[in-house]
Amino acid sequence: MSTEAPIPRWGSDAIDPKGFNIPSLKARYLLDHLPETGTVLEVGSGSGKILRTLTAHRPSLQVFGCDIADWTPPEGIGFRLMTNDIPYDDATFDSVLVVDVLEHVPDPEHLVREIMRVLKPDGRFVGFVPIEGEPHSLYAFYRKLLGEDLYVRTKHHVNAFTYADVARLLEGRFDMVDTSHIYHLLGHAMDATFFAAARLPQLAKFWWRDNKYYAGKQASESLFVSGLNRLLELGNGLAYLESRLFRKHRMGIAGLLFEAHVAKAGDLARAASAM
Repeated sequence: MSTEAPIPRWGSDAIDPKGFNIPSLKARYLLDHLPETGTVLEVGSGSGKILRTLTAHRPSLQVFGCDIADWTPPEGIGFRLMTNDIPYDDATFDSVLVVDVLEHVPDPEHLVREIMRVLKPDGRFVGFVPIEGEPHSLYAFYRKLLGEDLYVRTKHHVNAFTYADVARLLEGRFDMVDTSHIYHLLGHAMDATFFAAARLPQLAKFWWRDNKYYAGKQASESLFVSGLNRLLELGNGLAYLESRLFRKHRMGIAGLLFEAHVAKAGDLARAASAM
């Protein structure tokens, strides 16, 4: 059996925002915090899962994406290949989305400056960031036990943000308008533990090739995969309920949904970010 790590695959099917799971919870937040009309860019759009969700549920939006991996989008979605900078002109978009991306980026501060640059002066920045860098967390415990690069190997997360880190990234450029916290004690424990265990090749293969939230109908129907997917559904349902109940409480969280607007002093921040 090959022990080669599988290539990450985050899926391309649109998300049902009415589902009782964490992906649906994220999708619903994004939809609720975007305007009905205007231009929106997703940075790190992958194979178009979020973009397809937007076109299905916000048909009046003009939807664009960019990513370091090339992709041919369906009609109605604009896409450009990205390198270091966002490949769009200054002050182009009414809104920018970043979902599960900043933790993968070697220089997140540069990316936030780029987001500031392509937003209009009254634009909004909406997204999700994992909070995996708090010193008193299971992520910290497993990194000490299994190696500081544990989640780089299993999740491809090159950054582990604290709540304060996210605030510093946005400070001076954006005013935080709304936050919603997810992955509390139960969700936090399940996520940190599963991805610590994903050092095992069979679990890594399941996650990147066969988990129902990424693979959809392409998932294997073997008893092993089906059993793991049922457990995944149960865990997602419980984490969803926990996240809904405690969304305004940050103790023990491992994920932050947010809406931020370009700061009123944005001209100064924009000039500083261009230096």
